[in-house]
Amino acid sequence: MSTNSIQSEIREELRSARSKPAWQHLALACVGDPEKVKVIVSFLTGEDTRLARTAAEVLRLMSDRDKSVAQPHIDELIETLAKPNHDAIKRSIFRLFQFLKFNDDQAGLVVELAFEHLQDRGNPIAVRVFAMTTVYNITKVYPELYDELVAVISTNLSEESTGFQNRAMKIINRKWK
Repeated sequence: MSTNSIQSEIREELRSARSKPAWQHLALACVGDPEKVKVIVSFLTGEDTRLARTAAEVLRLMSDRDKSVAQPHIDELIETLAKPNHDAIKRSIFRLFQFLKFNDDQAGLVVELAFEHLQDRGNPIAVRVFAMTTVYNITKVYPELYDELVAVISTNLSEESTGFQNRAMKIINRKWK
């Protein structure tokens, strides 16, 4: 099957997929095929917000089956996260980033973006919590960032949601996975 026909097929599936079972079906059909994963990522990073949101959810579901599925596409995901995007796209990307390995340059960019999103109280709790966890996981490789992370999440902690406080305390006490 040619790249164009794969792209057309996936575009139609993304447009018609309006429920979690449909997203799961598409994720299962694509997870073992690097060409299809590449097409999903191209829609996630594209201009069509509706397709991007659905593609982000499908990629997240694929990563539930194979944590490394997004590894070859880190740079594209970082670029997408650096642009203004729908909250669902930011949430999905940070959720993926929790499980990925980064080279030094990527880690620096991801940490910078994660701190920005973590400190922006206008972001939904899920985006901020996944950003927090992403930085925490990077501190396992770059321990010098840990004190900065604790300082950021400790600021106004009592004013945060219960879910945020719970994750923050596990990270502060180093009890998070």
